[in-house]
Amino acid sequence: MIHRKFIAAAVFTASILGGQIALRAQTETQPATRWTSVANDLGGDKWGFGGVTIMAAVPGSDTVIAGVSECGLWATRDGGKTWAKLGAKDALAIANHPYQILFDPKNPRTFWESGNTGPGIFRTDDGGESFARVGNIENVDGLGIDFTDTQRQTLVAGLHEQERSTQKSGDGGKTWQIIGDKLPAKTNISNDVLVFDAKTYLVNAAGWKRDGATVLAFGIYRTDDGGKSFSKVSDAGPNGPALVASDGAIYWQTLWNKGLIKSVDNGKTWQPLSGPVMVNPIELPGGKLLAAVDSQLYVSSDAGKSWQPWGGPIPFKPSGLTFSAQTRSLFAWRSTEAKEDFVIARWELP
Repeated sequence: MIHRKFIAAAVFTASILGGQIALRAQTETQPATRWTSVANDLGGDKWGFGGVTIMAAVPGSDTVIAGVSECGLWATRDGGKTWAKLGAKDALAIANHPYQILFDPKNPRTFWESGNTGPGIFRTDDGGESFARVGNIENVDGLGIDFTDTQRQTLVAGLHEQERSTQKSGDGGKTWQIIGDKLPAKTNISNDVLVFDAKTYLVNAAGWKRDGATVLAFGIYRTDDGGKSFSKVSDAGPNGPALVASDGAIYWQTLWNKGLIKSVDNGKTWQPLSGPVMVNPIELPGGKLLAAVDSQLYVSSDAGKSWQPWGGPIPFKPSGLTFSAQTRSLFAWRSTEAKEDFVIARWELP
């Protein structure tokens, strides 16, 4: 059993650019033959606990990035045939357990990596040729950035496996202050965040923390004053980086396979979604949603109201998915206790 301490969120919600993708019912008797193992020379000889913990397709590029526990970020530009380490010449290498990647929507060559068990946030402005550590914050899971500000000054971070731990920076990450102490007492782990602007954020509360025999409270908390106060907007306990779709809708998985919840008003109200999907989906070009249920893909064409099986089985039960619009390739990955073969599979769509 892989302990969640070192594993990134189940699904990374990558932004996808570009045209439509046709989703057609598949009837082949051996659809698994479409999947190709593409980990190859990824990550070096030895991986940390958790193995591949995240993948992200760079918007507007054929580059796909994989985060490997204690081994940094690696990129492929040929569909996984070869991998190269990003920031290979940096004096301070990324050696955490990667949890999230956020691309700047105006320039995807600028992006941030957050990770736990070590220095918590790194930033690149040259597409990953080099990285600089952001402040002295450590042990980070979720990261949110105010992209309405051209200077990217407001950052909000949730710390790994810590309750009421949310921190905020107003100077691009140079300095940090705790705002999680404004959450109600006896709330659970607050490690994931969403940032809408300099004042408006969402923070989760979910996990295994207890007060004696009582599990600490689950919920979603919203602030409109930059973290001076929070109001509870849901009793659900979401987990992992949420999908913010192109239409502004938010999809967030709830812990312990309790299903998806959805908000269409920046998190003020939430509704549960029925159906088989229990994990954070990704969005495909054209607005369709895609997620995995065990090793089967499911697609939704109606904003999560209904889901239909799509294609044949993935060769393994994935920890997450990402889609490269430039190469029309779907990548699935699984986290492992150590380095293994066949941890990343690629399906190149016709």
